[in-house]
Amino acid sequence: MEQFIFKDESKSLDKHGKSILVIDEEEHFHLARVLRVRVGGRILATNGNGKTCLCSVREIGKDKSVCEIIEEYHDLNLSLREYCIGIAMLKPMSKVESALEKCTELGARRFLLFNSERSEKVNPRLERLQGVVKSAVKQSLQSYFPELIVARNLKDAVTQCGNYDEKMVLHEKAVEVVDGHLSLLTKEKSVIALIGPEGGFSEDEIKFLLANGFKSFSLGKARLRSETAAIKIASLLGAY
Repeated sequence: MEQFIFKDESKSLDKHGKSILVIDEEEHFHLARVLRVRVGGRILATNGNGKTCLCSVREIGKDKSVCEIIEEYHDLNLSLREYCIGIAMLKPMSKVESALEKCTELGARRFLLFNSERSEKVNPRLERLQGVVKSAVKQSLQSYFPELIVARNLKDAVTQCGNYDEKMVLHEKAVEVVDGHLSLLTKEKSVIALIGPEGGFSEDEIKFLLANGFKSFSLGKARLRSETAAIKIASLLGAY
């Protein structure tokens, strides 16, 4: 079943007292012109803020589709653990986009992008990255758009980390492998995990993070690309 995005203000009652919502703009084009959904077809629609509706398509017009709500769900397919993935800037940005896409599908609820000493200095197009995340939410039938934060540097990133129960920095020189630690954490423990650039974090950056409450872990013996490391830790955080 396909999922689309609706705006809260488009939800209302019709003259018979039945709950309806409207799919418009790009979402309507995708529904009507790309996927060619027909009247009577069933779809899912989410507001990206925790609410998902099972709908029957009632009308397909030129500029919008009207759908009758059959059932409403809250927190559909929400990851049991709240976790944030922090990724140093990469070039080309398609690497970052790939990491955001896959980590969203795996259940990440927040992303933090930052420049570090060895990262590529880029100015990401936030609107494009948000589009990648929204598409991944639709693909994976989830109900929340993960928050996307861009920090100027690592110090600024640390101030954006919030009150996470566990703070992790992942790098290849760490002694302890993260799997064992994660297996001991209950699902109630929220986690933020930072991934460095292709050249890794510098020694000074590691010391800075450790001094600010982060714990140092490895993802195993294999040397991973940054975007692969982000996807692997997201998978582990969702599994344990």
